[in-house]
Amino acid sequence: MTKEIRHTPFSPLRGVTTPLFPIQIFRGTLPLNHDTVAQSVRNAIDPIRQKTEQTDMNYTTYFFDEVREEMHNESWFKDFSDIIKDTYVNWLSENYGYDFTKNCRDDIHLFAWANQYLTPNYHEPHNHPDTIVSGTYYVKVDSDSSPIKFYSPNPAASVFGGSRPKTIHHTTQPHTNIATTGYGVTHQEAFVHPTEGEVLMWPSYLLHGVPSTESKDPNYERISISFNLHHRGIITNNETGRNLNYDFLGKTNE
Repeated sequence: MTKEIRHTPFSPLRGVTTPLFPIQIFRGTLPLNHDTVAQSVRNAIDPIRQKTEQTDMNYTTYFFDEVREEMHNESWFKDFSDIIKDTYVNWLSENYGYDFTKNCRDDIHLFAWANQYLTPNYHEPHNHPDTIVSGTYYVKVDSDSSPIKFYSPNPAASVFGGSRPKTIHHTTQPHTNIATTGYGVTHQEAFVHPTEGEVLMWPSYLLHGVPSTESKDPNYERISISFNLHHRGIITNNETGRNLNYDFLGKTNE
């Protein structure tokens, strides 16, 4: 007769946990004069603040094409553009298998805009469609500056957070300025507190935002340059039929 077991001791299997579907974010530091860039941004945004009453528009050059394009002529922006494009090419080549051997720098499209956050400014969660990589160069930040907040693209991740997801402050280099909520590698949110001169790049589909600052400093200022990147693809086998110029699609009927 089999003896009845009334109590089973704690007997978990010993094994390994394999993280799947990671999201890569690039972090580096730009070798520019950040004070020069900061003053350039102030000079660009000051007239916008004076003319534009809408607080969701007057802290950024995003909506003002002429202002953005004037910045393209500054020497620091040319260096910024070259370095960011090269970083994009190198990151996608090494980590995602993109082939840029038939491309040049002019095949890389960079759309960049400047931001000057003062105490009341924040940015709602959003992502960037129709581009591949997004990023930000942090021109002027300090310990009081608002972090950038990333949201998990996997809504099912919340089931692992329970009613009280843990906040984890990472303590190993180079991740000491990152905090995450969730459990283990099942992150629900990630907060990156950038350092001055730091550049972040991430896949453009990733939701992100900037919470309002908790700083009490009346002279609070957070300056950044955000950007989107994509590139011209090399088309092959495109002469299989008879060519047609589609310029007529842009003409209106008279």
